[in-house]
Amino acid sequence: MKSSLRSLPLFATLAAALAFTSASLRANDEENTSTLKFSDPAKPGTLKVSLPWADIHVVGTDAKEVSVTTSMPEKGKAHERDSNGLRRLDEDVSYELTEKENVAVLAVDVSVMWGSHDAEFFIKVPHDTRIVIRTQAGGDIVVEKVDGDVDINSMNGEVTLRDLTSSAIVNTMNGEIGCTFKQAPTKPISLSSMNGEIALYLPGDTKANLRMRTHNGSIMTDFDDNILKAKSENRVRHLSGENDDSEFKRNARTAIHGSRDAIRNAARAVAGAVGVRSSSTSSSRAVDAAAREADKAARDADKAASEADKAAREAARALDRAAIAPVAPQAPETPEAPMPALAPIARIAGIMGGKSVVGTLNGGGIDITLASMNGTVTVRQVK
Repeated sequence: MKSSLRSLPLFATLAAALAFTSASLRANDEENTSTLKFSDPAKPGTLKVSLPWADIHVVGTDAKEVSVTTSMPEKGKAHERDSNGLRRLDEDVSYELTEKENVAVLAVDVSVMWGSHDAEFFIKVPHDTRIVIRTQAGGDIVVEKVDGDVDINSMNGEVTLRDLTSSAIVNTMNGEIGCTFKQAPTKPISLSSMNGEIALYLPGDTKANLRMRTHNGSIMTDFDDNILKAKSENRVRHLSGENDDSEFKRNARTAIHGSRDAIRNAARAVAGAVGVRSSSTSSSRAVDAAAREADKAARDADKAASEADKAAREAARALDRAAIAPVAPQAPETPEAPMPALAPIARIAGIMGGKSVVGTLNGGGIDITLASMNGTVTVRQVK
């Protein structure tokens, strides 16, 4: 399973190879800003962002509207004349910002599949806005000064969250996660990365139940042991109910297969981008290099899929053996506070071994789950 993760950095190589190509296809790189207001400004709104590949920076402000600043043209305005009096005749990648029932949606109209991967979006929202971000391929994501819930699902790229107050749910395939709360969080937190470190910064008065897992890495903290009381778990934990082992195996296999499919789909999408050709010789070479890398990524993804299937079967057999093996009587354990359902990566880390630590912060409170397959997990106190 470990070897299959080595295929993930290929996407960074593909991104570099395609950078010159996509830039050469963009004729208008001037920044423009679009704004809109929520239908009911008196109530907290929601911002949903769905982009193939782009860097996204969201900032909470005192304004009552949503504003988006980017060099990408807005849908319906792609053929307007620029400052040089030129207008574009071919179809360019454009974005659309819409709102309905207090939900603002930012999406990209992709006519050239990977032409948007070097795009940057700077978004301002009211502080109490709920943030939902999905990137199908990659890009760095920053969210700060937001009091609403944050929900992020990313393929590749770093995720940085600053000055939050409510909840953070983050899942990324390949990238580091850094999350800082300016005051004690009030809702559950779940941060998971297949291939990247996780760092969570909490105020000293946070009350929480923690579960932290990593397969290849360490679990660290700077909280005093009388504040964060923790213990290691060296066994696979089952959920409650007589059929919990079967449910656990199904969830683990689903998570592994979902990761496999994400790798294969991204590789095939990049391979499709090689149909775009520029008149520039250097651009053509970049695309040819991307084609070769895409082919290799597809082969590596297929290999990773086979390894994932094998790992899932072995884990299932191990659980079956454990279920029928005689177990010596054990002293009753102290009941623990209920924890939220584990993120897919946390389930994989648990079923495939690795390290698991549970504990309470200031006596317990909200549920916090941190999990990485390849990376250190750290809980720090905000200074």
